Amino acid sequence: MEIIQQVQKRMLVSLAQIAKDIDLHEGDYLAIEERDGGIFLRPVTWIDKSQAYIWTKEWQEKIRRSEEDMADGNYQTFENMEDCINDLEEMIDARSNKNQGI
Repeated sequence: MEIIQQVQKRMLVSLAQIAKDIDLHEGDYLAIEERDGGIFLRPVTWIDKSQAYIWTKEWQEKIRRSEEDMADGNYQTFENMEDCINDLEEMIDARSNKNQGI
């Protein structure tokens, strides 16, 4: 849908006519790009840079698989960290022996 508007003082343009259609609200953020001689506006959210990795497709897939394993009961609990580390070491040894044909 094309909307023609006049640019107001301080380069302001109202998005009221399309805001509801794209779920845009006062206080939301927009990415503004110059593209092909025009302007492209895209709603965005802010994510702390130190947490951005968790929103990658790879990490979202890992989280989904983990949630499925939890729901299916595919996990172990340990009384203490030492027991957990021993279990991990046993798994590593077992895989190493399997790869060596032992």
